[in-house]
Amino acid sequence: MKKFWKALGLTALAATLIPYYVDEDKETGSVTVKALFWKFTKKTGADGQKDITLKFLSFGPDEEDSLFTDNPEEAVLFADDDPDAAAIAAEEAAIAEHEAAIAAEEEATAQEEAGEADFDPEL
Repeated sequence: MKKFWKALGLTALAATLIPYYVDEDKETGSVTVKALFWKFTKKTGADGQKDITLKFLSFGPDEEDSLFTDNPEEAVLFADDDPDAAAIAAEEAAIAEHEAAIAAEEEATAQEEAGEADFDPEL
């Protein structure tokens, strides 16, 4: 059991220290590296002076802007910007619904209720 807790602790430590996001802006020369409990930012100012910051526990409203992206290449991964794909899916859904309705009608006609003509008095 002791090995389990050690492995769990080391995994949690690695999860907090290993970066999950690296962004490099070549135009401004800024680099941002994020991990679960820290954030490293290196920026180059207009005067050529480098600004390096390291924040621990970087949560809160100041980080809310980084949740959304302005990068069109990254936005395509999460957005459905192809309206034709939605139309095709709608057409396929309408066809499937129509086929299901036809199958239900066929099943209903196949299972008609027995009338007096179907009754055999000898049984």
